[in-house]
Amino acid sequence: MHTPQHDLLSAYIDDACTPQETEQLSTHLQTCPICRNALAALIALRQDLRELPSPTLGFDLAAQLQDRLVTKPAPRRPMLPRWLSWHPAGLAVAASLISGLWLGTLLDSTTQRDAVSVDIAMVRVFDPIPPGGLCTASALCRQAEDYQP
Repeated sequence: MHTPQHDLLSAYIDDACTPQETEQLSTHLQTCPICRNALAALIALRQDLRELPSPTLGFDLAAQLQDRLVTKPAPRRPMLPRWLSWHPAGLAVAASLISGLWLGTLLDSTTQRDAVSVDIAMVRVFDPIPPGGLCTASALCRQAEDYQP
């Protein structure tokens, strides 16, 4: 026992099948009572739907909608050039590249004299008293005062 294919039977009723499908379905319907009953039910449903009363609105909705469409055209946005739509992203990329190059030149432009002063300043990290710290032992304070770069 098989189940009828309602989409194929509906297409058969609406004459939407290809001639080959119509021929195959007609021969199948002659031998299959299940599909014939399903076809009869679809035809009855179609007829019942056609017999339903059509509601009346009392006014012409299509004319009112048409009047609204004609009187109020949709506002059109001006088309921007393609390059202008990428403007904010391009500015962000350019700013980050420029700042990266600037910071790179700051790090790279140390001369030999600057390198020596930087090395001495780095040695100050190993002082017994950190910069801004309070001296608790007087011997350590005198030792730090003697060392001046």
